[in-house]
Amino acid sequence: MNDPHIVDGDTQSDQDRTDHHHNLMCHIERIDLLLQQHYYRQAEGYHRSDFLLSEEEIAVRLNQPLGAPAWATPRPRQSRSIDESGLPEREDALTQLIERFDLTDFESNVLLLGLLPHFDRRYRGLFSSLQGDAQQSLPTFELALALFNDPASATKLQQVRLLPHAPLLGYRLLETQDSDAADMESWGEKSFITATEVFHHLLGGRYFSPELQNCVESLPARGEREEGFEAFLSTLQDQLISPQKDIRPLVMLRGREGSGRARAVAQVAQAAGREALSMDMSRLPEDDVEAEQVFVQFFRYARMSAACVVLRPLSTLAESRKTLLGSLSRQLEQPGLAVVCLVDPLDPLVWLRNMPQFFLDMPTRSTAAKSLLLDDLLAPLDTSDIDSTALSRCFHFTPETLPSIIREATFYSRQRDRNDGLDRQDLRKAMRLRSQQNFGKLAQRVEPARNLDDLIVSDELRQQLREITAAIKHREAVLHAGFHDKVGYGTGISALFCGPSGTGKTMAAEVLAASQGVDLIKVDLSTVVNKYIGETEKNLSRIFDLAEADAGVLFFDEADALFGKRSETKDAKDRHANIEVSYLLQRLESYPGLVVLATNNRGHLDDAFSRRFTFITRFSFPDAALRERMWRAIWPKGVRLSEDVDLASLATRADVTGANIRNIALLSTWLAADETGGVVHAVHIECALKRELAKVGRLML
Repeated sequence: MNDPHIVDGDTQSDQDRTDHHHNLMCHIERIDLLLQQHYYRQAEGYHRSDFLLSEEEIAVRLNQPLGAPAWATPRPRQSRSIDESGLPEREDALTQLIERFDLTDFESNVLLLGLLPHFDRRYRGLFSSLQGDAQQSLPTFELALALFNDPASATKLQQVRLLPHAPLLGYRLLETQDSDAADMESWGEKSFITATEVFHHLLGGRYFSPELQNCVESLPARGEREEGFEAFLSTLQDQLISPQKDIRPLVMLRGREGSGRARAVAQVAQAAGREALSMDMSRLPEDDVEAEQVFVQFFRYARMSAACVVLRPLSTLAESRKTLLGSLSRQLEQPGLAVVCLVDPLDPLVWLRNMPQFFLDMPTRSTAAKSLLLDDLLAPLDTSDIDSTALSRCFHFTPETLPSIIREATFYSRQRDRNDGLDRQDLRKAMRLRSQQNFGKLAQRVEPARNLDDLIVSDELRQQLREITAAIKHREAVLHAGFHDKVGYGTGISALFCGPSGTGKTMAAEVLAASQGVDLIKVDLSTVVNKYIGETEKNLSRIFDLAEADAGVLFFDEADALFGKRSETKDAKDRHANIEVSYLLQRLESYPGLVVLATNNRGHLDDAFSRRFTFITRFSFPDAALRERMWRAIWPKGVRLSEDVDLASLATRADVTGANIRNIALLSTWLAADETGGVVHAVHIECALKRELAKVGRLML
């Protein structure tokens, strides 16, 4: 069986597979003997071959089975697992399948009959001979009824077991070849074979088609159960692992991406001796018919193996493939399935037809819990100056990802200094790089190069920035102290920076990111807003989803593109514009990190929007004193100023912003390098000042 689609799920040991094979052979022997007996009774002028036993041998072995058909070489040993009836005493894969699909004895025999061609191709010749048709090399329903139906008066009752809605065909345990006619007489001529996936399962293996392999993966249960998660895991276990055979509710497990939901399901499954499988709905075949076949294969295997199933993301089907959502609902209406759907708290609810749903929230790891986890893994290492609490507050990591992060930090430490231990910069770098998400064209990542000391602003503005930093630092502790229950919602921290262009809004956002040791994720809202209805929300949703997995400060520039005065709802376009704003505000209030929005004119914002921000900070044109500080701070140590440069006079004469001063300093230094060997004279600055004012349509006084 060197089929590339046979997947080793690591759920069976070699001994288990051997036992499954031996036990299945016991059942196959019985069906083989009954088939040969029927052959001698029905065939005229039959030809005896090495494949067939004599009638006398058949009679003996029906009374005293050997545990395998005659063709099986080498024959399996007659072990302690065979009782007097010739059937295995221990519960094998076939017995479990019969129980899980509630098959009758007749249905079980038909399933076994359909297995014979998988074991030996000579059965195909035997079926052709029995059925008098060289082209009919598989068993037919008519043959199955003749073999296993006793007395003959019950034939009509057994025919029901072979109809499309019955378990064998309804759950695709059998694969059939359609006959042209629809009447019951030709229906009996329909041939069948047991599904390949079922055959491999009964032998202790696992067979997935390429389409199924593409969207399904096994979930490993890494790590030990975390403290504080006991009640949650117990509830999850009660819903998934229970003796009831009826239709269980779908567990709608709500939580953010990367919160460990799939790992929790895998741990519960492992504790119960089961495997956990995850299906990615976004990777299903594009053709709905093919996708429905994948559903059939997947849930058939999940039911056969009693696996715990994780579905994600369900919203994919609800948004664009509603027909397929109906197919999924039909497959889920099976007894005994243990299914968890991973849902985002902000996604709209998806209700599946006739399916009860049980909502469960994934617990979040507190900064203290993450810090304790980090300390435990760092304890054996040579470390210095590591603030585990600060790192745990800023960055996302889980018990699965943290060991790799620490190994990567060790590599950075060795690259920096082989004799020095691991320090906070190494670990911060590893965590920052690990958390980076790909925003594509929606955002630009900026690694902060400046801190609060580089920002020259008024004392009042500096104090407001410190207040924002304090809110970020202590947000979680304050919420856990009881404010979460008091506030209820809107616990995110957001800041609106308003003021003229060039007054330091972007730099202040960069400084806030630097204070946390994370990147600045810069989004230009003018590129996010889309004229097509629904596209703006999709862009915003993707940005926030990625940012939550990232660790950066989210900075929306040009917020005027979206936050105008609330429009009167005159038409569908107006209604949708308001929906876009409401969606952004909703995400602002629930975002766990810091979000900063910048606008050049606060007057463009509706007052109802303004009150939704945690902080509103105004950036004004710098006065003469601030401008002089900026003029003195902008020059690097390697740039020489001539004695004729009067910075105090420049600050008084030129009413410019910090951004203007930066541009003027750069241009004047370039001019000096070209003319005087690098010494900046007043004439260079005057020329650069003139050019800068001209750019904004102003004349130099």
